[in-house]
Amino acid sequence: MTNSRLVSHLLAATIGAVAFACSVPASDARFDEQTPDSGSFPPVAAMLVQACGTLDCHGTVGRNLRLYGDTGLRYSATDVPSTLVPTTPDEVAQDYESVVGLEPEITSEVVASGGANPERLTLYRKALGLESHKGGAVVVHGDPRDVCITTWLQGHADASACTAALTLP
Repeated sequence: MTNSRLVSHLLAATIGAVAFACSVPASDARFDEQTPDSGSFPPVAAMLVQACGTLDCHGTVGRNLRLYGDTGLRYSATDVPSTLVPTTPDEVAQDYESVVGLEPEITSEVVASGGANPERLTLYRKALGLESHKGGAVVVHGDPRDVCITTWLQGHADASACTAALTLP
């Protein structure tokens, strides 16, 4: 084979490999993500920020579960922790991404099952104190925080439970 034919074959093979590598599949059949309802998340976010989002807990950049809000870490550099500057919609959106991004596959399974067995989620196990958690148990089965989280995982957060959770210590 001549050098020019060899170069032509190598060039054709390279172009084919690049074209194949750049092709994007129509869908990823390995994982069909189902996320909890983002529309009913704001009261859940308010509860999480109040219970878990202080600067010494999840309101810091060093945490896997990072919560932005009025009592801790702020999303905008111009906002400071203060109940005078309420949690912003951008912060709620970041909180949603943080929560659903912790364990996307398991979260998807819980949501797909209508919220069955939320204990599969580290977030829920730690909140209940079933797994080591610096903050200890912050949720008790059946309390408003529990109802707030579990109804959200079932498909639509019980906003009245989330609001009632804001009065808990």
